[in-house]
Amino acid sequence: MLYKLLILRPVNLVIIALTQFLVRYCIIMPAYITEFNNTGVFPPHLSKTEFFLLLFATMIIAAGGYLINDVFDVHIDEVNKPGKNIIGKKISVQSASLTAYVLFTIGSIMGISIAVSAHATAMGFLLPFSAVSLYMYSSYYKRRLLTGNLVVAFLSALSVLIVALFEPHFYPNIQFILIYGIFAFIISLIREIIKDAEDIAGDERSQCKTFPIMYGIQKTKTFLGILITLNLAIIGYFLYLYFYTNTVINFWYLVGIFAIPFIGLGYLVSAAETKKDFHYASVFAKFVMLYGILTMVPFYWYFLK
Repeated sequence: MLYKLLILRPVNLVIIALTQFLVRYCIIMPAYITEFNNTGVFPPHLSKTEFFLLLFATMIIAAGGYLINDVFDVHIDEVNKPGKNIIGKKISVQSASLTAYVLFTIGSIMGISIAVSAHATAMGFLLPFSAVSLYMYSSYYKRRLLTGNLVVAFLSALSVLIVALFEPHFYPNIQFILIYGIFAFIISLIREIIKDAEDIAGDERSQCKTFPIMYGIQKTKTFLGILITLNLAIIGYFLYLYFYTNTVINFWYLVGIFAIPFIGLGYLVSAAETKKDFHYASVFAKFVMLYGILTMVPFYWYFLK
């Protein structure tokens, strides 16, 4: 039974849930409370039930994505992750595929229903779009140069933004969550390319055209270095824009908080030589993503509490 749970990547699903929880309760709701204190009117917003249904819908679509990805990766994983993909062994391909389609369908219907209820009908298409994108990623885009990486990065950013997109009255302040969305996009892109470098043996066998296969490991490291620097530069720009003259917390202290993990990631990438090295870099990139998302807590504590 445990292997059936692990195939859905429960740790990743928990990170998605935590991210959306923090977006709502560390940024959106405190902003609404501030508005209420100033105007006496609490803006219309998702109820707790609607929010948790949206969170659940996002999680089950993501779970369906992990499942369908393993279905299409059966032969690749024989080389990249020998013995770890249980599709075709303990779980049949047909059963796994059907489960993924059921999860996609349920999540999409829930997303549309919540959007209609929240008077954000157009946003209802985001979850079906995510489901289709995950299927297309696994079946085709994953094997194309950078296309699959960009799809995953976009969906990672969307998982951060979607709670705010379902809150029309928060749109005037959405730039604060957009910052986290940009961060999630670039760090996810970095991690996906690192994983491609880690999985180069199996990807070559399946004739994938990933960046490491097309341009080699050295150029991949250079490209990753550029992306890491770009992400840190964007974060630095936003910190300068909003916090340089702030008297609550020192600007350079904030820069250091964000720079240290990126410097560590850059070192791991530049020093990586083996599959195991790139695996460690990939795990650390996930840590950096979680680290960045958790900064919503001090953001709330210092500026919205």
